[in-house]
Amino acid sequence: MTFYMNKIKSFDLWTWGNCKETLLTLPGRLGFPKGDKLRFLDLEVDLKDGSITDLTLQQPFDPKIEYIFFLLNQYAKAKETPLTNDYISYKSVPGGRVYNSVFEGRAVKPIEKQLAPVPNRFEAAAQRLNGSPASIGDLAYTILALPRVPYTYALWKGDDEFPARAKVFLDGSAGEYLDAEAHAHLASLASYRLLAIEKIL
Repeated sequence: MTFYMNKIKSFDLWTWGNCKETLLTLPGRLGFPKGDKLRFLDLEVDLKDGSITDLTLQQPFDPKIEYIFFLLNQYAKAKETPLTNDYISYKSVPGGRVYNSVFEGRAVKPIEKQLAPVPNRFEAAAQRLNGSPASIGDLAYTILALPRVPYTYALWKGDDEFPARAKVFLDGSAGEYLDAEAHAHLASLASYRLLAIEKIL
């Protein structure tokens, strides 16, 4: 955990000034259309000044934004790789076992706790993020956290013996686009967005 916290502190290095040159290479690449804005998870990054807008709430994105530049900076250095359309666990990504507790705690458990018991609310939020239905669990949607990085959220209904459950699956190509640490942060951002959108629906 100490190693992880040290990595968090390093996000202070991921400023717009430090990342601008790399992020400006993304329009027209890796699934992003050409233009002066990058849109994903209903967020919009303005490539003129690095500002980020929450398109859901139509206001500046409040949480610390440096880790978004960290994610985009790493994504920009990936090579275009076809999706495998295979569901893999986070632990299957190289290094995933090291960060698995972070991934589970920040990306999976909040969804399991708040949305798994109300699948209709989960479905509405997933659709708002342009999610597409997936064939796994009792209800599942695949959400493009970045244009080439899908996460599949799967829910299982609870019963008298077991509570409702949730899992988040990655595509088999996930390791080609981001490392395990970045996936932990991107998946937590995707979950945060699902929860934020669900509150206003």
